[in-house]
Amino acid sequence: MKLLRRTFARELFFTVFLCVLMVTVTVSSLAYPVYSSALTVPEKALAFLEDVAMLDMTKYNATLEIHDERYPDELHGLAQHNVLYILVSDESELEAAFGFKNESFAHCMIGTLDSPLYSEPQPANIVDFAKGFLQRYQTYTGEPDFDGVRDFEETRSILDTVDITENVTAMSDHVKLEVISRTDYTALVWKYVLDNVAFPWMTLEFRNGFVCGFDDNWRLYTAGSTDINYSEEEAVNVALEYLEDFSWTAGDGEVTDFEIVEEPRRIELITTRSREPLTVYPYWRIELYLDKVYPGNVNRISLAIWADTGEIISCIPLGGGGGPPIPEYPSLAPLMIMLFVILVVIVIFRRSLPKPNHRRRNQ
Repeated sequence: MKLLRRTFARELFFTVFLCVLMVTVTVSSLAYPVYSSALTVPEKALAFLEDVAMLDMTKYNATLEIHDERYPDELHGLAQHNVLYILVSDESELEAAFGFKNESFAHCMIGTLDSPLYSEPQPANIVDFAKGFLQRYQTYTGEPDFDGVRDFEETRSILDTVDITENVTAMSDHVKLEVISRTDYTALVWKYVLDNVAFPWMTLEFRNGFVCGFDDNWRLYTAGSTDINYSEEEAVNVALEYLEDFSWTAGDGEVTDFEIVEEPRRIELITTRSREPLTVYPYWRIELYLDKVYPGNVNRISLAIWADTGEIISCIPLGGGGGPPIPEYPSLAPLMIMLFVILVVIVIFRRSLPKPNHRRRNQ
């Protein structure tokens, strides 16, 4: 039964995390890690596990399950590499899924059924653990800081100002830190604040005291502008004016007559969308609700509007129960469906294969 649970957990991890790596859009500034010229992408992943996560790789048998190369539209011709390793030893088993963009580290998710085997003892305190992790990651990238302002020191020092057992937010000169704390889970979310606009930066996640995920969102993209020339109210007015001539097709007909209510409304400033290659700009994401459900099961309309120019990016009629805001890139939905089907086939195929005996130490 324990083996069955391990097999199911492995396949679930493989399916879910590979989906995440293939469709997640990150935001980061172009840089080249210290390993870029010396190692292949899979080797960089192993180096991260050894030098940053501090796993004792001499005790694990590492199997490269996945390494593929894709060219998603949001990278404008640059490559995204997805890597999945399974690490097995006599005492511990884990899986690590990576995303590299332009051969630069972007993301890692680690799933483990046992306590990881470290090359040296790690602090039990999450703050100390996080500081050491970031220090090692800085060495891994080969950079003393990002640009003289976005530096690792401020990222580490702001940790001393918060109680990580609470859901809190802290601010320093250029860094905003959000702590998400649950019983067995802690997430540290850093944002880089430029001209009072917060851009996604890095996220470090812990589960049961162990690192389970890390995102570096400043390795590829740069901020194109911090101009907020259209306030929240002005953006809503732009949206309302645009909707005066808006319509959608439902069945064999077209819906042109609908009524928008004043409440509820969802309005959020987002800083993760590009309109030029590798350059992100702030935009308003607005959801306006209708007075009833219209043909096509539409009860609200979602708009995206550039905050600096007031230009409409997208306008999408939505249906359903009014849950969380729509995905930022709705055009990825068909890809997600296709990807899910492919991964289900892969998992079924994997189950049909005989299980090799991985439980041996590296020589």
